[in-house]
Amino acid sequence: MRLAFPIIVGGIAQNVILATDAIFMARVDEVSLAAVGLAGLFYTTVYILGLGFSTGVQILIARRHGEKKYHSIGDIFDNSLLFLLGMSLILWLGMEFLGPPILKSLVKSPAVYAAAIQYLDNRAWGITFALVNLAYRAFFIGVSSTAVIIWSTVAMAISNMALNYGLIFGNWGMPALGIGGSAIASSLSEIIGLLWFALHAFLGRYHHTYNLFRSWKWQPDVMRSISSIASPVMFQNFVSHAGWFLFFIIIEQSGERALAVSVIIRLIYMFQMVPFWGLSSASNTMVSFTIGENRFADVLPLLRKITWLSLVLVFPFLVLNIFIPELVLGLAVENKDANGLISDSIPTLYVITLALSFFGPAMTWYSGVTGSGNTRTSLLIETITIASYLLVAWFLGIYLKADVHVIWLTEPYYFLALGVISWLYMRGGKWKEKRV
Repeated sequence: MRLAFPIIVGGIAQNVILATDAIFMARVDEVSLAAVGLAGLFYTTVYILGLGFSTGVQILIARRHGEKKYHSIGDIFDNSLLFLLGMSLILWLGMEFLGPPILKSLVKSPAVYAAAIQYLDNRAWGITFALVNLAYRAFFIGVSSTAVIIWSTVAMAISNMALNYGLIFGNWGMPALGIGGSAIASSLSEIIGLLWFALHAFLGRYHHTYNLFRSWKWQPDVMRSISSIASPVMFQNFVSHAGWFLFFIIIEQSGERALAVSVIIRLIYMFQMVPFWGLSSASNTMVSFTIGENRFADVLPLLRKITWLSLVLVFPFLVLNIFIPELVLGLAVENKDANGLISDSIPTLYVITLALSFFGPAMTWYSGVTGSGNTRTSLLIETITIASYLLVAWFLGIYLKADVHVIWLTEPYYFLALGVISWLYMRGGKWKEKRV
């Protein structure tokens, strides 16, 4: 838990950046709320490629740290930083030129489309700072020095909320930019988080201990090592979040109210997922570190302990969601609920409560597969479960035209399938043959 807690807090940073925008847009109108939900998901689907790469970097750094090969960590970090900078430029251009036609072809409502493009235009340039943050985060998690993640998270969260308040409504002498201001606030908060990471790296003299920033030349052998682990994780994360994005496109076909309900539910869902994402990231690192020390017999007991911890952590959310759903949803929607958004969202809140029960154990065992270095296997598992997930969502949403809470039943199905397949694989023991 010493390693997991800062990572859990770090998970709040990205969720705050995504969720704060939705909270403020919920106080503007339903079109803006729906637009920031879709555009934010589109951005996240692109960003997740960098997150997948950094997860591979994190696994490799943790392995070298477990092997006491500290001199190799700097080369891994420096090359990953160069790669992520280049990737950010490509992703930025892709969002600018390909984002509008993609969204145009998928989004049914013209009003939602127009607002989504306004948000994406002002969010895309922040991808560079977001990806550099990922390189630092992978390094600090990999060397088990995670306290800095808390401070970077606090800085990002506070600045994002303050800038949203100023730039959306024109408070504190700032221009009133509406949904575009919300996107600018999110990008600026990424820069503030990056400053915290860079400052800590130099003041803590990590650049001396791990040879950071020594090699600014492309090293093909280092990149091959990173890519062999990171590439499948990149595509796995992309497949996962592309599926999530397409799920919301299916929801959008049911109307603006169904989409607004889903954005609110996603907001609550993402915040409640935070502890389990932290445990998942910690599982990645601890499994890789344990294998690096040749303690193969300790891996399954470790995953079982984390599974039990995740079940304990989910209990408070179950109580809150089931017994006081109006209060939980009121955190994201104005309490007066003039348009009935809270009452319409309660059935779907019950559905994600069931999904949360499966989420922690599923992600723990799935992270065990990834942390063992068997990232091609994790990609295969993810692809199979996402394909079936979208098929079920399409059948419920497009074919049956079911209510929004019925469509959301695909979430507990997905995590149940992911968890069972991952558990069976880890129990089988083939992961022990992998060397990275």
